[in-house]
Amino acid sequence: MAANTFETLTFPLQKYFEDKGKAIDEQSDSRKLFFADFTMTMLFAFIKQLKSLRKIVNFVSISDEADKLSINPVAFSTLRDGFSRFDSKHFFDLYRYVLTQVKLLKIQSIDELGLLQCVDGSIFPTISSMEWAEYKTTKNAIRLHVSFCLNQMIPLEFLGTKANHSERSFLLDIAKKGVTYIADRGYFSFDLAHKLTHIGAFFVFRIKENIKYTVGKTFIVPDEMPKCLVGISHTLIKFDNDKNKEIYRMVKFNVGESSFILLTNRLDLSVLQIIIIYVYRWQIELLFKFIKRVINGIHLFNHSKNGVNIQFCLLMILAVLYLNLKQFCFFYGKTEAENVKINQEIKGLSSNNIEDFNTYNGYSPDLWVNSLNKIFNGLWKISSYWVENIATLIAKPFDYQTITILASD
Repeated sequence: MAANTFETLTFPLQKYFEDKGKAIDEQSDSRKLFFADFTMTMLFAFIKQLKSLRKIVNFVSISDEADKLSINPVAFSTLRDGFSRFDSKHFFDLYRYVLTQVKLLKIQSIDELGLLQCVDGSIFPTISSMEWAEYKTTKNAIRLHVSFCLNQMIPLEFLGTKANHSERSFLLDIAKKGVTYIADRGYFSFDLAHKLTHIGAFFVFRIKENIKYTVGKTFIVPDEMPKCLVGISHTLIKFDNDKNKEIYRMVKFNVGESSFILLTNRLDLSVLQIIIIYVYRWQIELLFKFIKRVINGIHLFNHSKNGVNIQFCLLMILAVLYLNLKQFCFFYGKTEAENVKINQEIKGLSSNNIEDFNTYNGYSPDLWVNSLNKIFNGLWKISSYWVENIATLIAKPFDYQTITILASD
């Protein structure tokens, strides 16, 4: 008998449950709802887009799908208790385990530029009684910090904190040698740039226009640049108030009425590659949109710090499981000729021709940006339509018909 879609989707979790589930249950003194059952129930709830614990409890109690998937009925108080009984560290550990079990494709043109991670945070509104999430005098909020790997289009590090928690502290806590971190203006400081450089990490940051600096050397900018980028300059600089006196590369350019100043400590990239890498930062914004809108992560099931981080872990696990299943179906649901063409397209995107591939020789910024982002479409994007199909097929046999449906965009 063929496995159903839910079993296939969650297969990368099962060995973890077998190896560590019993120990986690014992540590958590859990006797009514076990770690594996709690995790599977919540993943099922996210898939079916159930927006409250009471809706989950009611739906599971009457749903034929839940019964077929061995999602057992549970009392509201028991399900709610799971968010405090189980330590969020187990779910972070489970997420890291899942990353070792899935075989996700890498984007070759990005992979050859090194390990690229976009860093940003997104605000989630909360109720006023969440004292640990104090944000402003009039409201509370939490911030989801994420480091998003462009090479495979997945989150690698994330953490839920109160909204005014330092974004720079999060970045320093996760920073690793050899990785290039891409971030917007709120992240830059002299101290952060120095510390990243000191540990052997790299960065491409947008910085504010009012920072004083001294130009040490000016480089000639190549003529072959996208026409929508104007006023481009490329220099080596030192900041006047930087006590560390570090030397950085600065790239300035204008797009329409917007001005950009990018700073980096990578010396091996071309001017266009620096700009392109910053443009790719938009992908982390799309991740937040996916988490909040497509899989309804904006609705918090629990308001404790531990519970919030459990939910974020489950959302990230589901996002990776979705991507893993989509890429599997994408290849197995295509004809041999179609797969040959897809593989050729993937292999054709190399850093040797990245500037040719990504240089839209026109005047429209939107068209140029769209040309850059083509490499993320198809194999690395999960649409709301695809998520709806998963919800419909979740209890169906995972057969060729299901694979064919899920192979579509």
